Amino acid sequence: RSDGTVLLTVRYGSRALELAKGKNAIVVNSVAELPTVLERLSEAVDKDEFDKLLEEQASYGKRVKTQK
Repeated sequence: RSDGTVLLTVRYGSRALELAKGKNAIVVNSVAELPTVLERLSEAVDKDEFDKLLEEQASYGKRVKTQK
């Protein structure tokens, strides 16, 4: 972005995960902060904090396929 911020999305397949209601990106104030943010995301994954989001995304895909 022109103001120096970076929008970071976390994807499951081709879909961006909704990390909070209506929010599918993390605003990072500068490129220099990206390593810290990525480390925190990695720690969250290690602590299984993304499991519920991934289950919701996986079940969404199953619903779409079975409705045909």
